[in-house]
Amino acid sequence: MLKDRLKLLLEAHHQDLKPEVRQIEPGTLLMRQGEPASHLMLLTQGRVAIQLCQEPLRICHTLAVIEAEELLGEMSLFGIGQHTADVRVVEASAEVVVVDGSRCLKAMLYDVDIAMEMLTIISQRCVNSNTIIGELLEGIAAARHHSHDRLQAACQRIRPHGHALALAADDLLQLADHPQKVPISDATTDEHNDFIHPI
Repeated sequence: MLKDRLKLLLEAHHQDLKPEVRQIEPGTLLMRQGEPASHLMLLTQGRVAIQLCQEPLRICHTLAVIEAEELLGEMSLFGIGQHTADVRVVEASAEVVVVDGSRCLKAMLYDVDIAMEMLTIISQRCVNSNTIIGELLEGIAAARHHSHDRLQAACQRIRPHGHALALAADDLLQLADHPQKVPISDATTDEHNDFIHPI
């Protein structure tokens, strides 16, 4: 698997990267949206929620709940340099391996294999994000045109992408069936934050 190969590469560069293993309590915010991205993390145990927060009230929507083993923070570190979402430990304690971002970037300069593994992971996530956005737009278009079968098909394709998106698909069906009964502004707030501990 891709992440297994990345773990082997990180172990091979252990002396240069100096990774730090941390035990994290549930409810802990690992990364905060808008703050500088300075570290890369490998989630080795537990689960984290990825939340997108809307300012100024910081109303947060859960995009995904992911399990070990997953890489965290790579798109922010190698992109704009700021975290684009909150990452919070949920349900139980977690274990993460933390690597300083500057050390990781330096290692990538001297080891093309690490660079290629990172690029592959980022590319896969971009493809997955584009797929989900496309399905959501298809569902919205189907609801607007009152095409129930088309909407059902789009929602079926959305559901496998995780619990939060499955709830979003259910909301979309409910909005299409009862457009006057469910205000759009309330459709995706509290219900999608089942796993989230209060800040």
